[in-house]
Amino acid sequence: MAKVPAKLWLLIMAMTVVKMIIAFNTNLGNDEVYYWTYALDLQWNYFDHPPFVAWLIRVTTVNLWIHHEAAIRFGAILSSGICTWLIYQTGLFISDKRTGWYSALLYSASLYCSVIAGTFILPDSPQMVFWLWGILLLLKISTATTQEMSTFKLWCWFGLASGLCILCKVHGIFLWAAVFIIALFLTRKFLHQRGLYVAGFITLLIISPIIIWNIQHNFITYAYHGQRVSLVSASINPLGLIREIGGEIFYNNPIIFFLTWLSVISAFKGKSTTGKKEIQVLLACSLPLILILILLSAFKETLPHWSGPAYTCLIMLSALKLSSRSPAKVPKVIIIALLFFAFIVLTGLIIVNYYPGSLAPEKDPMQYGKGDPTLDLYGWKETGRLIDSIHKKDISKGKMPVSAPIVITRWYPAAHIDFYVASLTAQNTHAIGKIFDLHQYYWSNRIKLNKDDAAYYIVPSNLYSTGDADLVRSHFKYCTPALILPVYRNGKMAKNVIVFKLKGYKHSTNKKGL
Repeated sequence: MAKVPAKLWLLIMAMTVVKMIIAFNTNLGNDEVYYWTYALDLQWNYFDHPPFVAWLIRVTTVNLWIHHEAAIRFGAILSSGICTWLIYQTGLFISDKRTGWYSALLYSASLYCSVIAGTFILPDSPQMVFWLWGILLLLKISTATTQEMSTFKLWCWFGLASGLCILCKVHGIFLWAAVFIIALFLTRKFLHQRGLYVAGFITLLIISPIIIWNIQHNFITYAYHGQRVSLVSASINPLGLIREIGGEIFYNNPIIFFLTWLSVISAFKGKSTTGKKEIQVLLACSLPLILILILLSAFKETLPHWSGPAYTCLIMLSALKLSSRSPAKVPKVIIIALLFFAFIVLTGLIIVNYYPGSLAPEKDPMQYGKGDPTLDLYGWKETGRLIDSIHKKDISKGKMPVSAPIVITRWYPAAHIDFYVASLTAQNTHAIGKIFDLHQYYWSNRIKLNKDDAAYYIVPSNLYSTGDADLVRSHFKYCTPALILPVYRNGKMAKNVIVFKLKGYKHSTNKKGL
């Protein structure tokens, strides 16, 4: 590896400071706090995803000793710093230092790379490290094959990288999809290299615990994700397509999005004078995932961040194009992309923490704030304090037993309640509902409710559902009227916390109490 320039270290440190500011000044999002619950009970796989994100959270929280958002997110921030270094090294390998530097700058300006996966803790966070490492190895294998050099060790490393990538998120399989595309259409020599088959064995060995877990749980992970992407009986969904493309534009930074596709068009026109083989590898690693998601979005609901890894390959393609045309100074388009990133981060922090009240028009007390996406990241600490006060008063007055758990019906907001409420009040959560509503919570009840037990049902107004409330009440003989506790933002009510006190649990014949 070439010596890393000081400006790259400065970039990584500056971005780390920005990410830590975000980490310290926002509550955990619904996905983040749900992955924290993974870390409470380490397994080889979970309902939604493989286990790596749980292991990472365990490490950065010092075996769950540190109960703070920044500690939980530190794994994402650390991963993002490593990714910035990796993408620099990849750009350097493809062309030169300038390409590496431009790649690092564009990566830092991407909202997906620096915030969604680079600050918020998701399976994508560690996945990006192994994804970029796998891309770099694949580029090296392709070059070594062209130069008739040995590739065996590189293939072994690739098997490790792709296996660990899949241990983070199933998307990692697209690294192997790229291998097959390259082998079939670009470099047939791949098929004659024994390292390819050894790499496949290494990957299968690494991901075997995921497979075993799913066998034991009736392949629930693939049943869940399968119904999300299955096109059987699906109808055309034009709004889904618009949301997918719009999300890709925003998540990847509009400047970067259009820059990357201009680079793709240029590559297909054959206008690039350098790195033809490398460009083909990058396209093989990116376009299949992007095109599949765009197709799916026309029929099913997709999430724009699913395509994030693919766009990192196009970022390198853009950097290569810019470095071949630009002088030594950083191109204005990159500076504009960085400024847009800074504007969105600053604006987002201000709105989440200081917007007076709620962004949503809904004013019904039972559904106040419904549709306001900023409430995902705001008001949970205050919710914990409010419930802790109510819980202590109920115990002191003998209205509720100390052991009364909190009943939940959905994984969201169950994980928020676990992190911000139950950890403060020393209560347990108990799941009632269907597996596709509860996800991992379907198996995670730490206590069993017995006949005539008491419990609380707590839900923020922006997530309140009459159906869920009726389901909970149907399991108990008595339910008090809703206690409505307001949560304020900048002096105005942002949402309510709705509390039901339940007594007389009706004993279920189901051994799980579900």
